[in-house]
Amino acid sequence: MRTPILLVLFIAFAPAKAQTTPSSLRPDISVDHYMNVRSSAVRLEVDPISGRLYYLRTNGELLVVIDDGIAPPHDSVVFTTEDHLLDDTYGMTFHDSDLFVIGNQVTGSSTQGIVHRARLQPDGSRLWTVAAWTEPYAWGGKAHGFNNVVVSPDETELYLNCGSRTDHGEVQDVNGAYPELREEPITAKILRIPIDANELLLPNDEPELAASEFVFASGVRNTFDMAFDADGRLFGVENSGDHDDPEEMNWLRQGHHYGFPWTAGGNSNPTPIVGYDPALDPLLNPGFPSAATDFQYDPTFPPAPPFFTEPIRNTGPDADRVRDPLTSGIRDASDEGIEIRTFTCHRSPLGLLFDTDSLWGDDLRGDALMLSFTPGGDTLGFSPIAPWGIPVVPADPSSDLIHLVLTPDLPNDNFSVQATRIVEGFYLPVDAANANNVIYVLENSGGNERAIWKVTLPLYTGIDGTIGSHTTPLRVWPVPTADRVMWSTEGKRPNAITLLDMQGRVCRTVLTRTTNGVIAVNDLPAAVYLLRADYVDGFVHQRFVITK
Repeated sequence: MRTPILLVLFIAFAPAKAQTTPSSLRPDISVDHYMNVRSSAVRLEVDPISGRLYYLRTNGELLVVIDDGIAPPHDSVVFTTEDHLLDDTYGMTFHDSDLFVIGNQVTGSSTQGIVHRARLQPDGSRLWTVAAWTEPYAWGGKAHGFNNVVVSPDETELYLNCGSRTDHGEVQDVNGAYPELREEPITAKILRIPIDANELLLPNDEPELAASEFVFASGVRNTFDMAFDADGRLFGVENSGDHDDPEEMNWLRQGHHYGFPWTAGGNSNPTPIVGYDPALDPLLNPGFPSAATDFQYDPTFPPAPPFFTEPIRNTGPDADRVRDPLTSGIRDASDEGIEIRTFTCHRSPLGLLFDTDSLWGDDLRGDALMLSFTPGGDTLGFSPIAPWGIPVVPADPSSDLIHLVLTPDLPNDNFSVQATRIVEGFYLPVDAANANNVIYVLENSGGNERAIWKVTLPLYTGIDGTIGSHTTPLRVWPVPTADRVMWSTEGKRPNAITLLDMQGRVCRTVLTRTTNGVIAVNDLPAAVYLLRADYVDGFVHQRFVITK
């Protein structure tokens, strides 16, 4: 998201678009309204222990979604600022019995990034402790702060995003409180800490940070979403500021510098160039308030590092509009053979998901999905439904769910991505959660109620490629289990119950004459599995975990 704190304030005082159902752009994908959510929702996650959805609001509230099949899905507040002492929260994730919430403690013109841990207790409550926090550092009107946390594939580390405190590396002195200050040592970085950290202090000092090895990657403006693929590679998506530069997707690697603030989306920052005149800049939208205040020739801009890692190249066909640096017109990069790294400006890509368990069917299997937060507009970047006016995404629909196919770009030690829109018509979609072949999409609208949408993808069956679904509920318990799994289809007898591993291999097949049963699993290794009830007209499935 772009400048999250200010953006939420803009949205809160703007009229909201009427709620309409988004449209699938493929016949094998359906979109349904799941439930409405409260204002300022920002993160959506599935608790691996209970299987329930949780969502986070920027005011510190954490809510659980109750979907018991009796009443329609609804939410209930489970934690507030009184529990974790944060009222500026933008990230969360689960790991086994731990919940991590990340946010910012702003005091005047300074802030601290904080990671809280809430550990599940035997009585069902959670014990809150501080996993890590930063030394105080300078806040400011363009600051993005701490807003994203993910768990490493080996479950030993947390990766944190500390966004930039500037738009494009300009001086942000906070009314003279921090003379000539641009970025702080800890900002515009991906940090990495032990998952079992307890009251770990992250220094705001370059030599100390380097010695600590907490810095994983640098030069990232605001990587609001990160995700690991099935092979353990970390990818991130970020927005590129007020200038009409492409939004980035990066393959994040240890020790790499991704260019901010010297480059954005493959474009060079023009403000250090002698003779720069913002009034003549084809990529600067005069409708942006910062165009008149933050863009001018900057002769004291710091020198650039010697090497940058380029963003991933987008080969289209979608999310690939570029503003021509000579004419200011909008061009389709893939249609015209123009390079773009990576997405149309101002899309604000987020909600990044990978099919790490290979459960999505058809051509989606093993790939990635991504949301675009910002609405689309005309060629000038105007839209009447944009809560902050201009600019929005120019000449590109946006507000969509995109299928991403990553292909190795071996000569450049990178990847290219093919981006294809598969669902359109969300309003400010801010995060997504994956439950087998169902993607839950969370919308954000400041002071207005929005929705969670249920996007059902084709499911990979692992047998004959058949894709389908059935409406009969399937219950599976206990989860996790060590020796047996019990199941019930609540009224309709399936023809068979099939147990599969995450590679689609059949581990058990039981022909049934009842609506419930027990399957022994004590001989199967600890892993995630799929239990599927097969009917003549389709199937229904549930994922469960075997532990040892």
